[in-house]
Amino acid sequence: MTQFIISEKSKKVVYLMLILMISFQNLWAHSITGQVKDGKSEQSIPYATISLYTTSDSSLITGTVSGTDGHFALRQVASGKYNLRVSFMGYQTVNRTIVLTNQEDYHAGTILLREIAVKLGEGEAVAIGERIKAKTEPDKTTYFINKKMEDASNTGLDVLKYVPGVQLDFSQNLSLEGNQNILLLVDGKERDTGFIRQLDASQIDKVEVTTMPGSKYDASVSGVINIILKHRETGINGYVHGEIPTSQNVVYIFPGYGLNYGGKKFSLQTSYSGQVSNFPIVNNSYREISKPQQTTTITSQQDVMQNNWSHRFNFGIDYFMNKQNQFNLYTFYNPYSSEHNGTMTLQSQINQTQDRYWQAKKTDNDRNHKLFGSLYYKHLFHQPNQELTVDASYYYLTAHNATTYAYDSSSEGGASKQTNIVRPRQQNASIKIDFTTPLTEYFKLETGMKDILKSMTDRQSDSFRYRENILAGYGSLSFAKNNVQLNAGLRAEHSTNDFIDHFTRHFWAWLPSASLNYQLSKTKSLKISYRRSIYRPNIYQLNPYVSQNDPFSLQSGNPWLKPQFSQDLFLDYSMRLGNNFLSTRLFYNQSTRVINSLTFVNDSNLFETNIYNAGEVEQLGLQISSALKLGKTFALNPYLKVFSNWTHPNVIARQYQTVAKQELSYEVGLSAIASFKHDWTAAFRMQYYHPTTDIQTIRNMSDALYFISVEKTIKKKIKLGIVSGLPFKRSFAYHGEKTQGPNFYQRSVGSVILPSVPVWFSIRYQFSSGKKVHTIQRETEKLDQIPKKGF
Repeated sequence: MTQFIISEKSKKVVYLMLILMISFQNLWAHSITGQVKDGKSEQSIPYATISLYTTSDSSLITGTVSGTDGHFALRQVASGKYNLRVSFMGYQTVNRTIVLTNQEDYHAGTILLREIAVKLGEGEAVAIGERIKAKTEPDKTTYFINKKMEDASNTGLDVLKYVPGVQLDFSQNLSLEGNQNILLLVDGKERDTGFIRQLDASQIDKVEVTTMPGSKYDASVSGVINIILKHRETGINGYVHGEIPTSQNVVYIFPGYGLNYGGKKFSLQTSYSGQVSNFPIVNNSYREISKPQQTTTITSQQDVMQNNWSHRFNFGIDYFMNKQNQFNLYTFYNPYSSEHNGTMTLQSQINQTQDRYWQAKKTDNDRNHKLFGSLYYKHLFHQPNQELTVDASYYYLTAHNATTYAYDSSSEGGASKQTNIVRPRQQNASIKIDFTTPLTEYFKLETGMKDILKSMTDRQSDSFRYRENILAGYGSLSFAKNNVQLNAGLRAEHSTNDFIDHFTRHFWAWLPSASLNYQLSKTKSLKISYRRSIYRPNIYQLNPYVSQNDPFSLQSGNPWLKPQFSQDLFLDYSMRLGNNFLSTRLFYNQSTRVINSLTFVNDSNLFETNIYNAGEVEQLGLQISSALKLGKTFALNPYLKVFSNWTHPNVIARQYQTVAKQELSYEVGLSAIASFKHDWTAAFRMQYYHPTTDIQTIRNMSDALYFISVEKTIKKKIKLGIVSGLPFKRSFAYHGEKTQGPNFYQRSVGSVILPSVPVWFSIRYQFSSGKKVHTIQRETEKLDQIPKKGF
């Protein structure tokens, strides 16, 4: 056996080496952590570059990028004195000197980055940092509002016109990639188009668009638009906006005002947004019934004047008790109306021989009132990004929707008149609790619950009393490290539907969602997302009231409708080329138990339309959207969606002898802005939907819609503008559809008669004084809207 003898000198050397190894490990035991946010909106900035340099020779030690929530961490940093540098395109670089002298980690806290925007005095050179157009993140695409977009816009809705994939029609109805069931947020909290319309364009910092909402959002939402505001101001600030029509027959104005008063701990806000639109409209329809040895044709025409008006009054109080606790009271009252008054003529022929003539004076009596009130509380914990919100709200809708046809004395054998009346009332009460917390450096948890109670009645008929209770809970886990970001969640909803004196039904809905994003480089990313969602029928689809709009047609709702389910899957590749942005997407959608109208001709030769869960619809296609800059003058935002559409009728629909169909369809949109000297701005906007087929009917048979505007800003306070909608056209087909059955055919087209010069003027004045502060943004609960009629 060999014996090893270690001398005292050797022992000292070994001990010295052990001490050096321990000291070496201690030198590299430090970590540096922090979070990067926007200095104005205080929103997290992902993918910011974090670099660590020595102060002695400025040599690079290590570096990383911030995660999707803005957090970053530098590991294994030795003790010493360093320069921490944080940078991101379009922002000023922040440098911070740090000293690591002991074993404790260093937390840099929240690092706020300011946008680059430097102007020198008059006559000197001007250097303004141009913001990037857009960037893709794991759960959304962010579009940055630049000076061109701000100059071409007045309200918050105007800003959204220049976001690719967002469409705004002539009546300012908003849609995202063809879907109107979208959620509008302001600083992450729910609002609606009425609130967005009263925002000033200069208040908006950026717009976040989510086309695959996660489990945090209501399962019926098909897309989310989140508007991030800049700082608000203390003191008094506000605006007044007015529009002037140039034609007596065509009125199209959206007046409004906003007034804010703020202090350090509280602020008051009041605003008004109005809408008045009058258009002469012609609705033409043709129907044909084919039976053995008999063909019946029915032609009709409505010449009406559309009179729409809406007045919305908003009021809010924000109270900041301290940095951790915030309260909000918010309410609005909104009366509105949509009426079509004029004449209707109808003529039927059997085997080309006149059989029946019908003429009536049509009169609408439409009055609607919405009222909303809420209390909102937000608690911020000491741990960064950990918060709790509680939101209780009440929403009330009451309406009187009546249409009267007063017959000509020579029509219908002397019959006098016919009136269709519904008097819906709906009440929603909801409470929502959300909790967000980081679990580790790389993981974040979001969880919450929501309970909604709905009561729907028709005061005109005791037979329709409908209640719904939806209890939802969700959990979502996010992971972000290096170039990989993953989000997965599950939302469970239990609904109880009670059709009084008829049935009580219970539904469970399990709604998973997941998104995986891989950052190929700082300018390129690849993302795959999946989501299952639900659509529940509204009060107008459920109400079984039978209405008759002419002697040959009947229609009614269906209280036995079940929810509609959808599954969405897409693969998205996006890239930045300098300040330009391009996104391409391959997508697939499948909708089951689709809620559609089905029409047939009954034994009395009447066209009877009912609503059912009618089958399945699939779409597979390609989508391209981009935000481009052409030189210093022009900016373009094109959007194109091409898809194949398959319909699969179920047993009920096949009883109407509908058949499976497949067709190619597309949607296209374009917005363009041109900026000139002396604060002149010109803008162009266009959108078009190719006709698409649901289970039985071909819809969206309308013309392309386009607008041209020119505006001049005076001293940054007054903006004068002239807008033309559909110039060079005397009529515009805003709606059309076509339905064909085994023994019938029908088509209808609604057209607006335009003046020779469809032009209106706008003027806007805004004022402000005081310092910039934040206000609380909070949620609202949506109500079912009356079905859109007219333009």
